[in-house]
Amino acid sequence: MDHNNFKIQQDKPVALVAGATGFIGRYLILELLKQGHSVFALVRNQAKQQTILMHWLSQKGISLDQLIFIQGDITQVDLAISREDWDKLKSVNTLYNSSGLFAWNLSMQQARTVNVKGALNLLDCVHQHCDLKRAVHVSGYMLTIQSHLEQAGVCLDRPDKTNWLAVYQHLGAYEASKVEAHFAWIQQAQQLSVDWTIIHPATVVGDEESGEIPTNQPIAQMIDLLKRGKMSAIPATAQHYLPLIRVDDLCQIMVKASMDQDLVNQSMLVVSEHQLSLPQLTGMIAAQLQVKAPTRQVPIGLLKLILKWQWLAKKLEMSTEMLDFLRTEPLEQADLQQFKQRWQISTGNVEVAIRKTTDWINQVS
Repeated sequence: MDHNNFKIQQDKPVALVAGATGFIGRYLILELLKQGHSVFALVRNQAKQQTILMHWLSQKGISLDQLIFIQGDITQVDLAISREDWDKLKSVNTLYNSSGLFAWNLSMQQARTVNVKGALNLLDCVHQHCDLKRAVHVSGYMLTIQSHLEQAGVCLDRPDKTNWLAVYQHLGAYEASKVEAHFAWIQQAQQLSVDWTIIHPATVVGDEESGEIPTNQPIAQMIDLLKRGKMSAIPATAQHYLPLIRVDDLCQIMVKASMDQDLVNQSMLVVSEHQLSLPQLTGMIAAQLQVKAPTRQVPIGLLKLILKWQWLAKKLEMSTEMLDFLRTEPLEQADLQQFKQRWQISTGNVEVAIRKTTDWINQVS
């Protein structure tokens, strides 16, 4: 759909959002349009996805005058974008990569095709065809934990010397591909002389109004397991927690980060200040579901051993990959706090968002 009154505003970034129909992508477009930005949404199946996303945005009361859909695929040559559409995209100066393949137990090839090669292909093609000034890439909070990366075998001083096969075997394909993509994105952006910013979000929950979230998201999977009585014990100690961030807070921060000069060629963790221990989190979700909360605790090391039996992992509906995301160490939030002060951003109530997210999953699953 082309809007006749779609006009490029000289004082605003012109954004291309990859992964436009994903959980983060759609909320990112919502935030960009709220702030008056011109937005191109990259979708793989325009005939189907455009109607759905437009309806969703309209329900949020958002004008679509500054939104154009572009059909393409980050894994294809020249993104499978037509010459006519590339002409439309010439004015794009800000790229947001919120695309990604998320699932447990992916093969290395599956994960790398989208999360590494696709991300680099996206950056290269947009740089080639557009007036690209800033490239924002969505990664994950595990990239901020140096000890975790070192333990996985990442050569932090020389990432190009890393034995990535070993990293994939250690972390699992999804997380390893996010780690590899982080370093590859920086290297390629530097080679192209494009200013980059990488956002490392914590585990994303719904907003505090609707709680809307796809059922494949990690927190949604946890809620569903509790609902069906499949989590009879907590897979951690009382010291473990799952870092969280509301999706609307994340996207508000991402939009401002793309304009922040202090974040040029920098990464930033985005996480809620208020964190809950895993027992607190599961207790809150169980109470909202009106089911009994698990009280027994299973050490993560023991659970990883148990889950090596694939038939048992399938029965428990768990993967060893998800266990690494439960942490005990504090995450460094100084950069985020300074950023929020610069832009006068205040984040919402994560506990309310958890309850709303629980209600959403309870209704759809």
